[in-house]
Amino acid sequence: MQPRLYWQIHKLAFLLEKRADESLKQQVNIGFAQYKVLEAIGRNSLAKQNMIAELLDQTEASISRQIKILEKKELIVVATVMGNKRARELSLTETGESLLQQCEEILDLAQAQIIGSLSYQEQRHFQELFERMLTKARS
Repeated sequence: MQPRLYWQIHKLAFLLEKRADESLKQQVNIGFAQYKVLEAIGRNSLAKQNMIAELLDQTEASISRQIKILEKKELIVVATVMGNKRARELSLTETGESLLQQCEEILDLAQAQIIGSLSYQEQRHFQELFERMLTKARS
């Protein structure tokens, strides 16, 4: 009996994330969880913590932990929003921007090691199928 598709997708996602986490920790001393937050802030300057949590489909508590780590490493700036002491605006520092670029290069290489065995056409098709499944899963 062949494994179910959801199991294979889960296993692939797990292995990709594990490889990404190991590569990032080894080369730039941050984990994949911190990278995801860093990347989300990079795409959404002055984003608020709740927005980042929503973008990443994670809890605010989980994002809060990552933000504390990134702030301590001086990769992001956390500023209070005028008129709302609980809200926080997030932005990358110059160091954070530089590290984000390094991370993207590391992850491109890690991805290529796994997905590079597929032809360009297969990769595009794979990406299109995944995008359709993600869209359906979110609705």
